[in-house]
Amino acid sequence: MSGPFIYIGTNTIKEGKVEQCRKMLNEIAELVETYEPRVIAFNFYLDEPNRTAVCVQVHPDAASMDNHMQVISEHLTTAYDVLEETTSEQLYGPGGDRMVDEFRQWAPNATFTVIEQHQVGFTRSAAT
Repeated sequence: MSGPFIYIGTNTIKEGKVEQCRKMLNEIAELVETYEPRVIAFNFYLDEPNRTAVCVQVHPDAASMDNHMQVISEHLTTAYDVLEETTSEQLYGPGGDRMVDEFRQWAPNATFTVIEQHQVGFTRSAAT
C-alpha cells in the first residue's frame, strides 16, 4: 500500500526576525496554495518564544514534493535572511532517500530522518 509523502522541517529563526518570518511563511503558504493543487496539506507552526518554525506538508507522492521544491526555489535563496538554520528534516514515503542530497544544500547541518515504507493508515479530506 502506497501512502502519502510527508515532510516535516524544523527551523530556528534569527533573533529579532520573528515578524519577518511570519510574513515570509504567509507568502510561501499563499504561493503553495495557488500553484500546487496536488498538495494535500501545507501548514506552518510557529513557536515564537523559542524562535522555531515548523513546516508540515502532506503530498500524494514524492513527485509532488519535487514540484514543490521547484515552485519555492526562489524563496529558498532568501529564506536564510530570516532563518538561522534548519535543524531537522523528516521525510516519510517512497522517494525520500533520494531527496536528502538535494535538501542538504539548504540545510547542511540538519538531522535527517528518512523512512520510505508506509505500513498502514489512511488520508481523508476535511469534513465540511
